[in-house]
Amino acid sequence: MAEYSIRDIARMAGVSVGTVSRILNNADNVSDEIRRRTLDVIRQVNYQAGRRGRRPVHTFERVPERNGRKIRTIAMLSPGMSSAWKGNELWTTFLSGIERACGERGARLAIYMADMNPDEIVREISQSADGVLIKTNQVMPDYTEELISRLPCVGFGALPTPGAYPQVVLDNHAGGAIAVRELLQMGHRRIAFLNHEAQNGIFIARSNGYIEVMKSAGLFRNEYLLELQLAEYHSITAPETVPPDLSGALSRLMALPEPPTAVVVGNDWGAFGLLRACRTCGMRVPEDLSIIGMDDSGNLPTLVTPTLASVAMPFDQVAYFASCTLCDLMEGVGTHQRNVSSIVQIAGELKKRDSIRPESV
Repeated sequence: MAEYSIRDIARMAGVSVGTVSRILNNADNVSDEIRRRTLDVIRQVNYQAGRRGRRPVHTFERVPERNGRKIRTIAMLSPGMSSAWKGNELWTTFLSGIERACGERGARLAIYMADMNPDEIVREISQSADGVLIKTNQVMPDYTEELISRLPCVGFGALPTPGAYPQVVLDNHAGGAIAVRELLQMGHRRIAFLNHEAQNGIFIARSNGYIEVMKSAGLFRNEYLLELQLAEYHSITAPETVPPDLSGALSRLMALPEPPTAVVVGNDWGAFGLLRACRTCGMRVPEDLSIIGMDDSGNLPTLVTPTLASVAMPFDQVAYFASCTLCDLMEGVGTHQRNVSSIVQIAGELKKRDSIRPESV
């Protein structure tokens, strides 16, 4: 018989203990979405506030799904993203895919972020979860290996990482290729790729897609591949608030004897920085330079001027498919995949907007 406290309810709902307390006391200062998600967890586990500080009790076997199967708990572990990401549109896109799968498969979700104590994470997940959904990161902490050895695990995210477990990730190589092919079809021949974090594995994979297509077309030139070196790569656990200053990168590209007519940028955030640099120096987009970003998460690409063309990466599909794969493993389906390294990649699609136009002959 497993025991659950108000803190456990908060973990499952991805909210704070104080938020759960306010919901239990019918307070008004809680958003409808958070209230709905938390009440769903409370109903699923048949939670009742313990008397005199005693922990409420829940027995999994007494809470069946609609089809009579046991409700299982998925621990979603994000070792590269702190709680500061929870309001970010990229995070909510991932989460929407996970929640859709949980709803369809009758699973409940507990969320663990990078700013939590590693020992506490391992203890709680080992004791209360049936499987682990791991958000992959360029640098993975050692404690994830312990969880992989104990429970069914599936990774999801923007790039694969070493590890003996199945992973579902973005096809970043294809993303770079998709952007370049579109620009070639629009008549551009001098196409640059701007990687504003040269050590970033996601951007490297995207630049490799760019290189492959440009070489196949006989148009690759070293000077059009611009990689900005950071003094030291570090995993950013909190979202950035200001786009990078790419005015120097723009000046370097425009100073070339034959400057590019179009630029593919490693992600939308970098593309926002390049748009700002163009605006500062008086360059017109797309009249003087076409720009394509990558990710298309949230609505920001449609709010900037001009609206940003972007390769929409399927963050929600990746998270959904990974969650369904984990549910299968927890139910004993496809167990040959457990503790075996395998990678499924899902490609994106281009969203054409005002920042690109055909190159005039």
